[in-house]
Amino acid sequence: MIQREFNDVINKTRSLLNQNDEWRNRYEGYALKITKNLDFIKSVRESFRQWHPLTVYLNTTSAQNAKKTVVFDLRYYGQTVARLTGHESGKHKLSTKGLEKNNLRDFDCDIQLNGVDWVGSEAAEFRKYFKHRKGPRKAENNSGNEEHRLESMWLTELLKKGGKALPHTKAVEIGKVRFPMPTPVSASNHKSVKYSGVHGGGIDIFARTGTGGVNTYLCIMELKDENVKSEPPKDALKQSIAYATFIRELLRSEGGRQWWTLFGFNGEIPKQLILYAACVMPSSSCNDYSFKEMTLDIDEDVIKLHYIYFVEKDNMITEIDTSLKWA
Repeated sequence: MIQREFNDVINKTRSLLNQNDEWRNRYEGYALKITKNLDFIKSVRESFRQWHPLTVYLNTTSAQNAKKTVVFDLRYYGQTVARLTGHESGKHKLSTKGLEKNNLRDFDCDIQLNGVDWVGSEAAEFRKYFKHRKGPRKAENNSGNEEHRLESMWLTELLKKGGKALPHTKAVEIGKVRFPMPTPVSASNHKSVKYSGVHGGGIDIFARTGTGGVNTYLCIMELKDENVKSEPPKDALKQSIAYATFIRELLRSEGGRQWWTLFGFNGEIPKQLILYAACVMPSSSCNDYSFKEMTLDIDEDVIKLHYIYFVEKDNMITEIDTSLKWA
């Protein structure tokens, strides 16, 4: 029964992608432009230090437009608090324009920056403010931001050099920067997948998992901040399956080979593509193990299903219960 529900998600998503095929040229264009700019993005990113707890992200638009400058989002617990414009000259600038209202509301931060030097005193004061600030958003404003915080926590965990809660799994980066992978479908309402074009949903955690070489696979993870009866693990997994189906269609499209390289792989796309889809949720009495090791077919390709249930304290993962294990 449950497998039929999962297959329905695949069929629905593929049908939407076939009916609305504008995404094919668009995503091929994304890959071409990002690939062209990749060396520049890497060189700029390597030219400055990332100051904890602030983290640097790169979105699709910025990656495509990275010619002589590249704009990075600077996030605190997953929420953008400033934008850093990296320049070819090395004279990077920091701005809070358009973000001041939320910074004051959520973090009591009234520092306003308008293109100040990254290495200057004003930028240093801004970084220092967040370094010494305790915890995420103010409690009264924290509804809706927990998933951003947990997503950032998981990305930090998966980008560790060693001692990870989830060994052999690493977040996909573009140009050595966190990259929220977009899709043209919306699956946030588990009851219906929709085609949303340029306004589609993003993959919460996009990773490579495996023991290396040909035994490395893409893993699409859907993260939730609750694990309750009204939103059980199978619903989160359906979202993950919808996004995994898009990644499968993307890699089998005209621009697939370039995306495969951008995702960190060498060589050709395998004849049988194996993707992993997982729900990532706080551990609770609603943990569901019924889909452990279940596989779903998409023509000759396969999606393997997994669960990742976790316990966290002080923004760190302390326990994990998962089917995603490598010997």
